[in-house]
Amino acid sequence: MDVAISRDTSMKVQNVSEMLGIPQQEVVDRAILVYLDSLEKFLDFKKELAVWDKLSDEAWENFEKSL
Repeated sequence: MDVAISRDTSMKVQNVSEMLGIPQQEVVDRAILVYLDSLEKFLDFKKELAVWDKLSDEAWENFEKSL
C-alpha cells in the first residue's frame, strides 16, 4: 500500500527514526498500530456507554412505573 504524507509528518517520522535507530517504515507501522488500537478502544467505550445509557433508560422507566 502506498500512502502519501505531508512533508511535516515525513520530517517527524525521519527524526523519530533517527532518534530510535529504527527504519522509517517501522516508525510508520508502529504509529498506525497504536492509532488503530486507540480507535478500537474508543469505539468499544462508545458501545459500552450506549449499553449503559439503554440500561439507565430502562431503569428509569421501571422506576416511574413503580410510583
